[in-house]
Amino acid sequence: MKSKKDKEFELIYRQYYPVVYRQLYYLLASNSSAEDITQEVFIKFYNSKSGIEHPGAWLSKVAANIALNYIRSEGSRQQREDSIIEDFETIMSAEEEACKNEQLQEVRRALAKLPASYRTCLLLKFSGYSYDDISNVTGIPKGNVGQMILRGKKKFMELYGKEENYYEVL
Repeated sequence: MKSKKDKEFELIYRQYYPVVYRQLYYLLASNSSAEDITQEVFIKFYNSKSGIEHPGAWLSKVAANIALNYIRSEGSRQQREDSIIEDFETIMSAEEEACKNEQLQEVRRALAKLPASYRTCLLLKFSGYSYDDISNVTGIPKGNVGQMILRGKKKFMELYGKEENYYEVL
């Protein structure tokens, strides 16, 4: 058998649930959040120790306060998530930049160890120059330019020490 308190609560619940839900839905624009907070409001109402003279006003005020706290906490949560994502992106871009710089330094060291003729031919070839242009710039006969490039690539890869990165670098 239901107690007097339970019967009163059931009447108030049936009367005010739609009102409180609409108020919360209007504030939160989310069906699931409005439902969750409406339930929370009625649990607080049921567990309240003192007799509440105006239950509609009490429910409305508690609903508004809980909704505002929810909105604040969601905003804070979103700010924290955005901050974490921003920090992660900064770290990743710094790490990528460091890796690129390190690889670039390795390429420069290997190029510096090449004989000048190989280095010049490779740099010109990978800058888009034709064999004719390379021949004109270096004074190497056109028939020998291809051989110089091939030898330069081979020597570069020996110095660079990473055959698997051959196509990535050159």
